[in-house]
Amino acid sequence: MTDVLPFFFWMASLANPQAQTSSPTAAAAPSFPRVSVGGLWYLSYQDGEKSDVRSSQFLVKRGYINVEAKILGYLSGRITPDVTQDSTGDVKVRLKYAYAKLSGKPLGFIHHPEVEFGIAHTPWLEFEERVNVYRMQDTLFMERNGLFNSADFGVTAMGLFGEALPEDYQKKVTPDFPGRYGSFAVGVYNGGGYHAAERNTNKALEGRLSVRPLPDVLPGFQVSYFGVTGKGNTPDRPDWDVNAVMASYEAERFVLTGTWVDATGNQQGNALSANGRSLDRTGWSIFAEGKLNRGFRVIARHDRWDPDRDSAADEEKRTILGLGYVLLRGNVLLIDYERLDFDRPGRPADQRFQATLQVRF
Repeated sequence: MTDVLPFFFWMASLANPQAQTSSPTAAAAPSFPRVSVGGLWYLSYQDGEKSDVRSSQFLVKRGYINVEAKILGYLSGRITPDVTQDSTGDVKVRLKYAYAKLSGKPLGFIHHPEVEFGIAHTPWLEFEERVNVYRMQDTLFMERNGLFNSADFGVTAMGLFGEALPEDYQKKVTPDFPGRYGSFAVGVYNGGGYHAAERNTNKALEGRLSVRPLPDVLPGFQVSYFGVTGKGNTPDRPDWDVNAVMASYEAERFVLTGTWVDATGNQQGNALSANGRSLDRTGWSIFAEGKLNRGFRVIARHDRWDPDRDSAADEEKRTILGLGYVLLRGNVLLIDYERLDFDRPGRPADQRFQATLQVRF
């Protein structure tokens, strides 16, 4: 409980009740609530082989309906039903996000402070998916290997370091997380993710720190650290720790990232040795995007993942190559090829061709 209290004190400090009072000379107060509705779908066709079994299918990889409301000057909320297909092909609807957000004035060096409470963003993926925007292809490196989830029941505090970068940079490169010296996010969660019940009383602590060391020379260059400390989501409470570092560079015509991770166990609590000990795991990933003329994009990614450092011949090597076309307003068509190679003797490679349309409004 003591770990959670500081978040609630900060939440209380963000609110500014005086701004909500009126006086005869005050300007007309804005009308609330202001509600907006949006959607995001990944519609895909896949053809490939997994464990020597051929598959060919059309599917809805993901479908979000976002309902957001500005309730007061400092209070907003979001609820996002998530449509997905399970391994049997059954279409299910669950909640991805359902949170209240408090926003406040700068707190010294920290600008745009915010706190989410409920089924909230966890610190890492919301940041990484604004750098590598091809979540439509599939999950990103660390989530793909089951280390953590993009949302969980809990509370997240976040903010920017310093004022925002110039509007010209935000327009030409990216408007996301534009703090002149970087940004941060930290939170406390149940630890099971947004689609699993908590199976123990442990709370997971997760945090991200992103630093922009040369804002005047290389504003697109950032170094980010991400960490998790907690217990896997089982009654046995196996160790679950993550330490990761990512260097990223975003420019008008290209994006580059490199990620290294060292982990123990995983979020589900099932990355265990025969004697029940959490496995030591490690890996790295590189990603590149080239922004060509007329809306064309090329992407390449290579992952190396060792799911058990004490076991030989179990490394996994994933390669992704893709060609995309931007249809404006976040709508994208992507055609990609993915191959997953295994060091295990006799295990054939998995491979897949895929065409995905990202629909956003």
